[in-house]
Amino acid sequence: MISLLNMQSGVQGIEKSVENVVMRTTDSRHYGNQKAHKLDDDVTGSFENALKEAVQKVNNLQVDSDALSKKMIYEPESVDIHNVMIAQQKAEISLSLAKTVRDEAIRAYRELVNMR
Repeated sequence: MISLLNMQSGVQGIEKSVENVVMRTTDSRHYGNQKAHKLDDDVTGSFENALKEAVQKVNNLQVDSDALSKKMIYEPESVDIHNVMIAQQKAEISLSLAKTVRDEAIRAYRELVNMR
């Protein structure tokens, strides 16, 4: 019984001393009684933008390849066959890479979901 009272008084003494602790900030990034600042480098937004830009580039390569192929059919003298083949290969490689990245992202997501 006595030890329980001693523990309670010890805890109360610690609580009182914790109330008196004042936190000093030495760095402007530390927060006191102010609201947290929103940082400019939003990771989610930048990842989203990077992903959109990458998909847009793949799409642009596909559209350019298609346009050159059609131009080759309708106006064969205006387009060099080498440029058409290079555009088609760029489009094929970029689409293949996009598919691979997508497949790996899905695989990683499934692995995270199935983790226990």
